[in-house]
Amino acid sequence: MVEDHLKPLIIDIGTASFRLGFAGEDFPIIKVPTIYADITDPLFKSDIIAGFEELFITESMDQLLFGDEARKYKDILKIHDFYKEKNFPVLNNFFLYYYYKLGIPDEFLFQQPIIVLVPFLASEGVKVKLQNLFINELHFPSINFVNFSECILASLGKKTGVVINLGEESSLVSTIYHGFSNITAREFFPIAGKDLTNYFMDLILFNKKHKVSYIDRWIAREIKEKTAVCVLNPKEIKHKIKEGLDSYDQEIRLPDGNSFTINLERFMIVEPLFNPSLIHIDIRDLPQLVADLIKSWNRDNWAELLQNIVISGGTSLIQDLGKRLQIEIGKWFSKKLKGNIKIISPAGREHMGWVGASILYMQGLLTKGWIQNPNVQNKVEVSQDDQENTRDEE
Repeated sequence: MVEDHLKPLIIDIGTASFRLGFAGEDFPIIKVPTIYADITDPLFKSDIIAGFEELFITESMDQLLFGDEARKYKDILKIHDFYKEKNFPVLNNFFLYYYYKLGIPDEFLFQQPIIVLVPFLASEGVKVKLQNLFINELHFPSINFVNFSECILASLGKKTGVVINLGEESSLVSTIYHGFSNITAREFFPIAGKDLTNYFMDLILFNKKHKVSYIDRWIAREIKEKTAVCVLNPKEIKHKIKEGLDSYDQEIRLPDGNSFTINLERFMIVEPLFNPSLIHIDIRDLPQLVADLIKSWNRDNWAELLQNIVISGGTSLIQDLGKRLQIEIGKWFSKKLKGNIKIISPAGREHMGWVGASILYMQGLLTKGWIQNPNVQNKVEVSQDDQENTRDEE
């Protein structure tokens, strides 16, 4: 149907993943890493191994590789994150590469309104560059920037809540009450997935029992994502492991054939969220930050906010993280309020922002904030004038 091809496109440009699809759908069509690689930019330069690049790089390949294609070559090419680098020319190419994969007929190309999810800390400069990309360069008809945290709550049918978004490059905490927020009710938390990965690498490399002198960051991140678990009493578990507890043992096999066993590293990965000094950062921990933001509201609002604490983002997928957060946040409230605390960690929460934007569109709640492309609008008006002139002549 024509209407299907002209629905708005929802774009979530995260620091780890890029999501793209049509508003009104249940899930994004495209979900890929926000990375690229240049085939002329090898990770290692060597004159010793003749024909090294020819084994992997063919003349038919494009110079830039995107998403999953780039990841395939992470061992021989330098991998870049275009959004972290604010490389908007590459974002242009990246977007077009996946836009054409949507299979939109030629007559409907570049006619969809654009909905872009943005976190509260997105600068006006970034928004202007995105507007320039989609309106002035690609000539889409309109663009709308929607609040990421509000979309997450919308995916759960809520207008009140605390959103703890634990991403790869940044972590953000927002509190929203009956659809309203303010600058004092949201804050950046400087520990994210990449920091936990770096800490995990230190735990492995500086532990002589592992006999590992080097571990690739991509491999470390993959191990973290597959094995990390959050425990309620890490000191007690560490003591039991020293006494012989082996239920946390996990054998890790590296691509080069070497292997080693981790145990306490599996739960120590998460501890910087609760004790930032472990990675030499002098700040309040995540539970205290959440409690302070809730307390920035009127005391009568605390109970409702505590009942709707949502965790999202890739790092939120760590097993039992919600249980630990509930206990640690409860330490900052009275016994009566402590019983109200509820951590919501739904399945598929890595897509919650995108899904929430789709729901808001379906509910007709995205009618404000649209920035129109004046050139596209003028073309429509000219077309209508031409039709009226034709009718007059007839």
